[in-house]
Amino acid sequence: MLGADHTWSPERVASLLGDDYGDNPSKHTLGRDHGLAEFFWQRPGPGHPWVGTHFSVQAHRLRYRDPEMINLLVRDRYGPFDGPVPFAEVSALLAARGVRLDEVPYPPDPDEMRTYRQPDAGILVSVVAGAYYGQAGDLYSVSSSSKP
Repeated sequence: MLGADHTWSPERVASLLGDDYGDNPSKHTLGRDHGLAEFFWQRPGPGHPWVGTHFSVQAHRLRYRDPEMINLLVRDRYGPFDGPVPFAEVSALLAARGVRLDEVPYPPDPDEMRTYRQPDAGILVSVVAGAYYGQAGDLYSVSSSSKP
């Protein structure tokens, strides 16, 4: 996400994306919402440094068509997002670049969601399959992993 990854500290992510975010803290975990992008950390307890675990891009939020929901730096870099992103466009672009996606089971709701994994990077791509999570074929989210 604009060069940031799961290894960045909360302060470093905020230095890139700004201080307009929502926190979801607990004693051992911190989730920070920067619009479409969310970053997550954990630690053994107060006084210990946060260690990044993953980040995600919540593409399903684009269906609300609210430009203010998208971080200003992201809007400045990539322009406006007019609505949901079709997975067909994303998968065609990745295929043209030689990037492989393997479908993996999504046991919680297999009729409503499809999940793909990019094996080299460990990135997970979730795609709406039914009608519950949006329109079938729309990109739902992209999530990093702390491990490939």
